[in-house]
This record gives sequence, C-alpha cells and structure tokens, in this order.
Amino acid sequence: MKTYPLYQYNSYVKEVEAEVLDVSEKGVVFDKTIFYPGGGGQIHDTGYIVKGGVEYRMPRVFKEDEIYHVVEGVELEPGDKVLLKLDWERRYRIMKMHTSLHIIGAVMYKDYNVLITGSNIQEDRARIDFPMEEMNKEVAMEIVGKANSIALEGHEVKIYFMPVEEALKRKELFRVADQTKYLKYLKGDVRIVEIVGVDVELDGGTHVNNTKEIGEIMFLKYESKGRRNRRIYITVPP
Repeated sequence: MKTYPLYQYNSYVKEVEAEVLDVSEKGVVFDKTIFYPGGGGQIHDTGYIVKGGVEYRMPRVFKEDEIYHVVEGVELEPGDKVLLKLDWERRYRIMKMHTSLHIIGAVMYKDYNVLITGSNIQEDRARIDFPMEEMNKEVAMEIVGKANSIALEGHEVKIYFMPVEEALKRKELFRVADQTKYLKYLKGDVRIVEIVGVDVELDGGTHVNNTKEIGEIMFLKYESKGRRNRRIYITVPP
C-alpha cells in the first residue's frame, strides 16, 4: 500500500498536507491520509480537500489494494499538493462511540463471560451484538450503566503494535468470537487498543485518548435477534 495511514497512529490529526500519487476511476491515492477508510464495523470518514484555496467535498474513503479517496468537483493529477481536512465533529463522535463499545464489551466479558459477535459504528449511533440467552432490556441498560461508570473514571487509551506471532499467544486480546481464525491471513504487526485497567484487544479503528472524553454513553434500545443473539444500541453526545 502506497499511503501512510496517519489515522492509525494519531486519531487527533485534523488536517495535513498530502501529495497525489495516483488518480483512477476508483478515486485518488495520496502519499498519506488522516481519513479512516472504514472496516471492523466502523464507518469511513468524510471531509474535504483544499486546492488553490478552495474546499472540495470528500464524501467517501475506502480501502482495497490502496486507500481511495472519492473527491467531488475537482480534477487532480499525480504530483498535486493539497490539504486534507477531516469532518472533525463527525469523526470525534465516532471515536467516542468506538471506545464506548470496547468498554461495553469489557463489561460483558468480565461480568457475564460473553464474547461479542459483531459491532457497527455509524455517525450517530453504534451497536454491539452478542450471544446471551438470559437477557432483557433491564440487563442491557445495566450493562450500559456499568460502562458509563467506567468511562467517567478517566482511563487512558493506548495504541501500540505487536507481531502477529506474539498476539496469537495472548488470549485476552481476542474479544470477538472466532477472531483468531482471521489472523492467519495477517503478516507483520497488528494494532492493539488498550483502555488501561479495563480492556485490551486487536483493533484498527479510531479512539479517544481518555474515556472521560466520551461524556455519557446513552442507551438507545435493545433487540433480541433469535434464540441467543442479542443487540444493544447506544449513542454519545455530539
């Protein structure tokens, strides 16, 4: 991959100068990017590029063999220098929701011995899926309440990397059911997100630096999706 993924190392970079490396029907490839391209249940970022003092909308970013940026209203060529600007309010709310789901997942694992089976983070809400027979709305609200208490304690969130071989030896890193079976396709280092004293797991998304930044984790609804499959929806303040 040609693009350096700045978002993996610092989720708080709001704008950066970048050079166009390639332009195709798929989109624009830059030498570096602050835009998360989606994946792992987290929606992609949006924002703008600035060229010649004019802002142009970037409604979508996605990853295949490269990270492609879909830009509207301007023609770019390799070698062009532009400014990338995040839709920061949107991104920051997504960061808060993603960290919230990790705390909720930790509560489920430690208090109910449950691994999550999936999650999804949009710009205004997020959900977490898990298998649990004895479950109802009251228990779901209790889980979110426990997560809120933990968030308010102000735990530092650390990002670091480790070799796949080392990660495979650490069972506590796998908080998603059947997650280990996908690691055989990975090489090199994997990214770890640690909420100090609360949770540590493999993750590629964007997060806050401290759980106090979340504000309040707000319970939206609970759904039963079959005999064992359950789902909790949450949101956070903008």
